[in-house]
Amino acid sequence: MGLFNRRDKPSRPGRTAQPAMLGSGRKLTSSLPLGAAVQCLEDLMDSYRDRAYPALPHLVPAGHVWHGPAEEAPAAVYASRDQAGDFLLLTFGRTGRGTLLGVFPLGSGSARLQMPLVGNLKMLDGSLSSVGTFPERSVALTAPAVPHSFIEDTLTAAGFPHTPENLAMLADRLFTMTVTSGFQFISHKESEASGRRWSADWRQRSEECTTLVEPIQMVVDDLAAWNVGTLPQLQELPLRVQSILLEAVGNQGSFWETLDRS
Repeated sequence: MGLFNRRDKPSRPGRTAQPAMLGSGRKLTSSLPLGAAVQCLEDLMDSYRDRAYPALPHLVPAGHVWHGPAEEAPAAVYASRDQAGDFLLLTFGRTGRGTLLGVFPLGSGSARLQMPLVGNLKMLDGSLSSVGTFPERSVALTAPAVPHSFIEDTLTAAGFPHTPENLAMLADRLFTMTVTSGFQFISHKESEASGRRWSADWRQRSEECTTLVEPIQMVVDDLAAWNVGTLPQLQELPLRVQSILLEAVGNQGSFWETLDRS
């Protein structure tokens, strides 16, 4: 439990990655309020495929920087995958009449914007209308932000109290799982030896982190800086490791049996 006991040292955040500018995107309007428009997209993705894990939604909050007009700035941005499994960035902005939706696939050119997803979505939301396109470089993809309440939220979802011991043990486990994912990313692209070096560095630097979520954010940020091509996959990484762990709640011999329920 030594990873999270040293709180008096200055923090050492992860490396800073350059945002990845995206190409143009479809622009649509809906009379649905923002929350309902997001749910409509989630329902559509449910019709395409089952969730990988019950606690992992198809739409996950995405790291981004908006460069388009301020009046079209989104209030919520999610990452997801279309029917073919290709990455999409989805932006949702509030308007006086409902929601302004942006659909940004990877790549460039107008041909990629003719996607079945839009037609499928119009079958679920009869108010949806195409109103043009967002120009390229309207939005950039960045590393996702790990919520400050990530550890507490996970304990709540699992039904465990927020004791200092439970918080520290869970933070350690989620960090270890994130490091394992990072090791797999780097080993696949470079070598296992490189993956081990990065893993050792993360563990050493985690000793100087000042919050429970900072070590997880450090790994995510470092992976984004290491290879911008990981950004689409990184969007769901924090929620994926959380969902994998939550799936084991109640299983005999699982990590959860080591926590205090009182």
